[in-house]
Amino acid sequence: MRTLRASEIGAYLFCQRAWWYAKSGFPSENQAEMAAGSQIHSEHGRQVVGIGCLQAAGYLLLLLALALFVVYLTGLLV
Repeated sequence: MRTLRASEIGAYLFCQRAWWYAKSGFPSENQAEMAAGSQIHSEHGRQVVGIGCLQAAGYLLLLLALALFVVYLTGLLV
């Protein structure tokens, strides 16, 4: 039994004929558009990773600022 992937189901729901062509091995006529779409997806993936790193750095800086604030307050109390 073959495993169905979510992308296959989405392709079938979008256009059954295009799904059948892809399943039968017919080459797509819009190779340039598909390559451009893959490029856009790659760029978006890099942006998501970069934003995740910036967010982690922001949390780290916030934690550092909080720690320095606690050290400052304990210095005032002593």
